[in-house]
Amino acid sequence: MDQAYSLYQQRLAAHYEIIKYFETKNIEQYVDLALGISRPEGNYSAAEHKIGPQVLTHNPKALVYNLAIQLGNLKDSYHVPVTIYRANIPYLRISLGSEMAMMLNPDKYWVGNVRTIYTHLVLKHNGNRSMADEELRLYREPDGSRPSQMEYRIWRDIYLSLEASLRKVARLGSDEATKQKAPSGKHVFMWADAISSCVYDNNQA
Repeated sequence: MDQAYSLYQQRLAAHYEIIKYFETKNIEQYVDLALGISRPEGNYSAAEHKIGPQVLTHNPKALVYNLAIQLGNLKDSYHVPVTIYRANIPYLRISLGSEMAMMLNPDKYWVGNVRTIYTHLVLKHNGNRSMADEELRLYREPDGSRPSQMEYRIWRDIYLSLEASLRKVARLGSDEATKQKAPSGKHVFMWADAISSCVYDNNQA
């Protein structure tokens, strides 16, 4: 739990910085952080595979910032996938876009990437990691710049199915932290994301 809370604190610091840049319309610094370029904590999905520079090679920063405005204005998380898809920004898919949304509002939006999906699948299969590994292969985004409609539908459906699992992950994590007399995260989806990162990394070790 100490590992998860350390990750959470790093993300929380990046969240405050992102909000500052977003609200002051500092497009340059906002986009660099929101795409994990200036600091990986801003967007692990982008930083891990160095996708941020690819996004900016093919798109102006203003386009990415405009997507952030749209995500910030949504009334609910249901419209996150379609908003990202309709923006049609090459190399910026649901994994990156949903992380942008979560970093703007970690109590409203959640991350839909390999790490959160894997944790969801571990819960779905009652802790059977072999089955989770096998099913995870279905949700790995290919390297192409633009998603097909079929790929979009697959990721939309899995993204929308994550909410209940991630709320459960956050709750279980807080319960375990209490048992260990350790601190826990207050922002539900950011806390769940930190725990999911630990679950995934520990499985890959």
